[in-house]
Amino acid sequence: MADIKHYLQIKKDIENKKIKKPNSNSSSNVVKGVFSAPSSYGSSIDDNDELQIKIHKHRIKMAIIIGLCVIAFITIAVIVAISLDNIKYSGYTIIKSINKDDTDAAQYIDYNSGYIRYSNDGVSYYTNKGEVIWNQTYQMKNPQVKICGNSVAVGDLNGNSIYIFNDAGFLGSADTSLPISQIEVSIQGLVAAVLEDGNVNYIRLYNTDGTQIYNAKTELAQNGYPLDISISNDATKLIASYVYVNGASIKTNVVFYSFSAVGQNETDNIVGGFDHDTTLIPEVKFVNDTCAVAVGDNSLSIYKIKEYPTLLKEIPIDSEISRVFVSDTYIGLVLKNSVAGDLYKMQVYNINGSLAFETTFNTEYNLIKFDGKSIIMYNDTTFTLMNMNGKIQFEQSFDLPIKSILSLGSKGNYMLINSKYIQEIKLK
Repeated sequence: MADIKHYLQIKKDIENKKIKKPNSNSSSNVVKGVFSAPSSYGSSIDDNDELQIKIHKHRIKMAIIIGLCVIAFITIAVIVAISLDNIKYSGYTIIKSINKDDTDAAQYIDYNSGYIRYSNDGVSYYTNKGEVIWNQTYQMKNPQVKICGNSVAVGDLNGNSIYIFNDAGFLGSADTSLPISQIEVSIQGLVAAVLEDGNVNYIRLYNTDGTQIYNAKTELAQNGYPLDISISNDATKLIASYVYVNGASIKTNVVFYSFSAVGQNETDNIVGGFDHDTTLIPEVKFVNDTCAVAVGDNSLSIYKIKEYPTLLKEIPIDSEISRVFVSDTYIGLVLKNSVAGDLYKMQVYNINGSLAFETTFNTEYNLIKFDGKSIIMYNDTTFTLMNMNGKIQFEQSFDLPIKSILSLGSKGNYMLINSKYIQEIKLK
């Protein structure tokens, strides 16, 4: 009875097309004259394969859509960046203006989307809205301010005191006991200082609390006079330029120090040096933690240093260098133009030594600096903005003497400080 009922059910299923009709030529469907139970495995495997194919196709479709969206986003971002880099501004709008309540001796530096104001009697940190975050008084004859990240150091040139800050305020101070000729600061707030003592000089590294970490002694007769130093952002490396007299000739030696475990195994922490027999090198600078430059009177040297330094490229300079300015990706030189035409020639190099662009101009500026992919230039009367192709994007003359032009972190937004006002402006 059960076999008859099963047979009738199979027949009904065939008629309803729920399953395929058994192949009459296949003996596997019949055992001893009785229909075998139909297998559903083949059908479920086919359905599963079809489902996997659909999922795979869906995933491919979604990957293509996401890829196209990413490409579109990158394309739009590139177009916007190119447009901003090539936009030509015709004027500006004053967003906010406050009265300048200090003397002409006060100086201003970009800092953390705001600015640092310093003078002989103190230093203050302001937001771009003119709000005071912190203030520190002191007495210095010739304050020098250096900034790296959120760290700020103020040293009294030819004096003995160094003050160290971050964006939250005062961290500590150091009493050098010897006259200071230069200071540099790292991103952690460690300060390197060059100290003078007659025919002997010292390069010392101080912690944020003023305690001494490292001391290098140099003598004029043996090592020469330190013209310039620079410390890497992470405070693990230092580059110094020494000038010394060798008979009738003056030579320069560029020396690299390391304060890591590698340098501790070397004499006086010196991990490398480069002699320049015919070049005076008054300026050295760490561009980033693994790249440093030495600017001479007739050459630009680019060094790579991870543990030990190597000379990546030396670029001959055939004109007098009047100014050097650097960022973490570019090296800028302003030269006296040796050919007919404009008075000055600007050359901007990538950190690999390739020339990014070259242009000429006829105006003498008090300050030239990088601002991202722009170059800010100004003197007492004129503010000029140049892109990284050497094209002028903005040029404006002002009635009141310009003290400083500070970047506010986004292109087209600046702080204009003149003899009477501190003004937030937006180019248009």
